[in-house]
Amino acid sequence: MSSSPCVVLTREPEDNRPLARALAEHGVPVREIPCARTRYLDAQAPGGPFGAVAFASRRAVRGFLRAGLAVDDGCLVAAVGEATRAELDAGGLAVDLVAEPPTGRALAERLHTQLPADASVLVPRGNLAGGGLEPALAELGRPTVPLPVYTNEPGGQGAIEPFAVAAVFVAAPSAVERLLERAPWLRERPFLAIGPTTAAAARQRRVERVLGPAMSLDSQLELLVATWREQLGPSAPSPVQR
Repeated sequence: MSSSPCVVLTREPEDNRPLARALAEHGVPVREIPCARTRYLDAQAPGGPFGAVAFASRRAVRGFLRAGLAVDDGCLVAAVGEATRAELDAGGLAVDLVAEPPTGRALAERLHTQLPADASVLVPRGNLAGGGLEPALAELGRPTVPLPVYTNEPGGQGAIEPFAVAAVFVAAPSAVERLLERAPWLRERPFLAIGPTTAAAARQRRVERVLGPAMSLDSQLELLVATWREQLGPSAPSPVQR
C-alpha cells in the first residue's frame, strides 16, 4: 500500500466508484469510509393532486419506483441534476425540467415560476431532511409534501484512528457529522463538499478548510488531485494526462 496521504471517500461503494477510479488513474491513493447505508421503504402514495414531483437524488428516484409509485397525468417531473435525470429516464419517467445550476434552490425557483400559485410539490426523499430543495420551497411559500422513500442509516461505528489524509470528499451533511463523530481529528484536513449545504455543514462543525462546492466529477477530480499534490509538495509526481 502506498505511504502517500490518501483521499477519503465517504459515499457508498457504488457511488464512490467513478471518482475512486479516476483518482487511481492519477496515482492518488483512496480509502473508503462509507458514512451511509441505504434502506428502501414501502412508501404509500399521499393524497394529491400535486403540481410537480421533485427529485433531489438518484436514491429518491429509486425509492419512488421501488415502492411502485407513479406520477399522475399533468404533474411535472423535476430533477435536481443530470444524474437524477438519467435515473428518471432509466425508470421510464419523462423529465420536464432540470435545475441549472444543479442545486435544490435552483430547482425550487424553477418550479415556483412554472407552477400555479396554489399547486403543491411532492418531494420523495430520505428520512433525513437535507439539501436546499425543501427549505427553498418553504421560503417561496410553495406548499410541499415530503415523502420518505428510503432511510439514510449510519455506514459504520467505532472510532477511526489517525492515518495520513490529503483530503476528504463529502456529499451530504449527515456524512460530515457521522465522519467527525468517529474521527474528530479529521477537522484539520481539507474537506471537499459536493454542494453548498454540505459545505455549510462542514463549516458549522469547525472543519478548518472547506473546498468546493464541486458538483461534477471533473471538478471533484481536479480539486482532489490538486490538494493531494499540494500535500506531497516537491515530491509530487507529474500530473497524469487523461
